Amino acid sequence: MRILFLTPRFPYPPLKGDSLRTYHQLRVLSRDHQITLLSMADAPVAPEDHARVATLCERVVVVPLPRWRVAVNLGTGLAVRQPLQVRYYQAPAFARRLAALLAGERFDVIHATLIRMLPYVWGVGTPPVAVDLIDSLSLNLADRRNQVRGVKRVAYELEYRRVCDYERAVVRHFPALVVSSPADQQELGGNGITVIPNGVDVDRFAFGGAAGRDAATLIFTGNMGYHPNEEAVLWFAAEVWPRLRANRPALHFQVVGTNPTDRVRALAATPGIEVLGRVPDVGDCLRQATVAVCPMRSGSGIQNKVLEAMAAGTPVVATAIANRGVQGVPDRDLLVADSPAGFAAAVDRALDDPALAERLRQAGRGFVEREFRWEQHGARLATIYASIQGAH
Repeated sequence: MRILFLTPRFPYPPLKGDSLRTYHQLRVLSRDHQITLLSMADAPVAPEDHARVATLCERVVVVPLPRWRVAVNLGTGLAVRQPLQVRYYQAPAFARRLAALLAGERFDVIHATLIRMLPYVWGVGTPPVAVDLIDSLSLNLADRRNQVRGVKRVAYELEYRRVCDYERAVVRHFPALVVSSPADQQELGGNGITVIPNGVDVDRFAFGGAAGRDAATLIFTGNMGYHPNEEAVLWFAAEVWPRLRANRPALHFQVVGTNPTDRVRALAATPGIEVLGRVPDVGDCLRQATVAVCPMRSGSGIQNKVLEAMAAGTPVVATAIANRGVQGVPDRDLLVADSPAGFAAAVDRALDDPALAERLRQAGRGFVEREFRWEQHGARLATIYASIQGAH
C-alpha cells in the first residue's frame, strides 16, 4: 500500500506526543508499505534528523512554516470560526505541495495527523483519508479552562467552544477517525472512531529491577514546554514535595524533558529538586529512579510517560487524569491519588514497601507488553487503511 502521511510537525526527534506517535507509525508501517511524508516544520530540520526519517520513507517533503505566516494566521484568527489550533498551521505553500503530490502520484490512502491538517484534506475525495486525531482537544481544553481566571478564562472559553464545534464537524465529515484512548472516543462520540493506543518501544525502555536504582529518587518525564506537564510539575513541587521532604530530607526529585520553562527551571532552587532538561536516554533515567510521578491536572490522550515508566519497571504514582487514557488498574499496575495528601501518601507507600514496589514493577511491565506495543498499533492502522480503501 502507498500511504501519504501529513503531519504538522517533523516527527524526529520524537520528543512530543504527536511526533512520538507519528515516528513509530512510520517505523512499523514502513516494513510493509511505501510511505511519502509531507511535513510542516516551524524550525529548520537538522540533516541527521531528516536522514533518520528518510530511511523509513520513499520520499520526505518538508514545508517550512515561517513565523510571519503564523503571526498572520493568528492575527486574523478572531475573524474566522476556526480554532486557533487549526488556524496556526495554515500555509498556502503546504497546500500547493500537497496538490502537486496528489496530481503527480498515486496513493492508496492519506493519513492526516491531528485536526491541524484537516483543512488540507477536507475536500479530498480520492484517495480516502484516515485521520489520527490522537486525542480530543476539547477534553484537554475543558480541564485547562477550569483552572484559569480573568482574561485567560475568556480566551480559553472562546477556543474551547470553537474546538467543540470543529470536532463535531470532523466527526460528521470523516468516516475513519482514530484516537488514543477510550476517554477521547467517548468525548468525541461517533460510530467511526477507533481507539488505537500509543505504544512503547519495549527494547528502548528495557525493564529494570530493584537493583541499581538510586535511593529515594522520584522522577517526572515529559516535554516540559507542554503546559499540562509544566502545570503538573509546579503543582507537585508546591503541594506535594514539602509534605514528602518534611519526613524524607534525603529525597530527590528529577524533572526530565526538553524545553523546560522559566518557572520549571526556577524549581532547581528548591532543595532536592533537579531540573535536568533533555537527556541522552530517558530510559536510563527511569531505570535509576525509585518512583515515577505523573501528577497531571489536565491533558487528554494517553500519557506516554506512564507507559514508559511501567515498561522500565519504575513504580508509578499518578492522578486519575493521568490514568484516564492508560486505564491501568489502581493498586495493581500503578497507584492513583489526586489530593496533595493522598498523592504524598501513595509515594510514601511505594518508597516504604519493597514488596509493593516489586509487584508494581512486574504488573506494569506486563500491562505494557500486553496492551501497548507499537507493532499492534501499526497492524490496526493498516486494517483501517484497507477498509476505507476497499469502500472507495
